[in-house]
Amino acid sequence: MNKNIAEPLNQNHSVIKENAYAESAPVEIEILSYDVNKCNRQQANYIAELKNLVDENRINLIFISNLTDTTSIEELGNIFGLHPMVMEDAVSLAEIPTVHEAGDQLLLTLKLIDFKDNDELFSKHIGLLLGAYYVIVFKDSENKVFDEIKMRIDSGKSKARQKKADYLFYLLTDAVIDSYYNVVNKLDNKIDKLEETLLGQPDINYISNLYRIKQPMSEMRVVIYPIREALLNMVQGDFPLIEDETIPFLHDVKDHINNIVHMFESSRDTLSDLLDINNSNINNRLNRTMKMLTIITTFFIPLTLIAGIYGMNFRYMPEISWKFGYPMAIGAMLITTAIMYYIMKRNKLL
Repeated sequence: MNKNIAEPLNQNHSVIKENAYAESAPVEIEILSYDVNKCNRQQANYIAELKNLVDENRINLIFISNLTDTTSIEELGNIFGLHPMVMEDAVSLAEIPTVHEAGDQLLLTLKLIDFKDNDELFSKHIGLLLGAYYVIVFKDSENKVFDEIKMRIDSGKSKARQKKADYLFYLLTDAVIDSYYNVVNKLDNKIDKLEETLLGQPDINYISNLYRIKQPMSEMRVVIYPIREALLNMVQGDFPLIEDETIPFLHDVKDHINNIVHMFESSRDTLSDLLDINNSNINNRLNRTMKMLTIITTFFIPLTLIAGIYGMNFRYMPEISWKFGYPMAIGAMLITTAIMYYIMKRNKLL
């Protein structure tokens, strides 16, 4: 193998910061080495085995799982001559989606996102490292997003068998971006169902339901917007590893992420409208309650006045000794109430 691809790792420089990960797990390796005529698909248990499995005269697709094994990751850097900063970004779970070039390698960091069974959004780190004759995929968990690409390459049905490594790099990027459509569609379905419920039952406060959707949308925004910028940099930048004939394919991926962003923004606007509608419903319920209390209070003010007058126990009140005084007071209250009801009804206050 060619070990002079980029500046070798400094043996005293650890690409993984201390306490950056939990307890280390063994690294898992899968490699597809192919050309026009054939494809070899193999598994490896140790990074050192790559020296014999990687063929510089063919295109090599290498999957590295379990990024917590820092010793193996550093050994991988030494084998491929990877720059320390490239290795740190490639395996850093906190790395935001970005693209940058170092030596003869091009690194694109992505996030694979989906919903858990409890409707929480999770993101998984993916790093795509493009070299002259290889693409290394760093992933921190098992996923099926690349299974179809591997199957088509293995069966000889993929155009990648006739292309260079940059075309494979495009296919892998496109697979991750296309997986976002599923997430956005799930968000749309959640919002549509909530919209039907909110409009059908306006007397219920759905603020907690709305914020359960708003939270994953905020998390998704942190992922898709940086990816759009990274892809824009790729199609506009002058990267020697990307052939001119591959640029149109990357433009297509950029169009995909733009569509996803537009769908996301449309969903976000709809959610914002639902928040406004929910707040309006809350205000309407409050206004109805206040209106009812105001009407009740208005009815009782004159009644309280009459009761207050005849509740004053002065000795010489004219009606105090009249045997029809009590019925007269009750009748005055009823007549007053009827008059007030008529006035309110006429003015459409009831």
